[in-house]
Amino acid sequence: MTPLAVIEAVATLLWSYAGVSFLAWAGDLRRAEQRARVTHVFDMIANLVPAMIALLLVVLAGAMIGLPSVVVIIAVLFPAGLAFGLHMSLNEIREETTLTRELARIGLALAIGAAVIWVRQSS
Repeated sequence: MTPLAVIEAVATLLWSYAGVSFLAWAGDLRRAEQRARVTHVFDMIANLVPAMIALLLVVLAGAMIGLPSVVVIIAVLFPAGLAFGLHMSLNEIREETTLTRELARIGLALAIGAAVIWVRQSS
């Protein structure tokens, strides 16, 4: 596997985890009380802001220094920031988190990510 294929695989796994986490968060948001939904949305945005600021700082630093591989860093940093922010938001919206739920979400994300990687690599 080439280094670019490894980076693409890591980014795909992070995207799949972010997607599964978002679907779980949206399901919990639907079950939340009506008056608490706006608060949960703002909490999610607040959890995403630090990751997006880090992304902007990396892009600006890369542009100032002249790094040619900033795009590769962005390819992993953006889905990692989304996955982290959604994971934190999901932990805040749920009253209790169980290991079974966490492992099921991680397993589903790995299965989806592995399927996408397999389809990309086979074609």
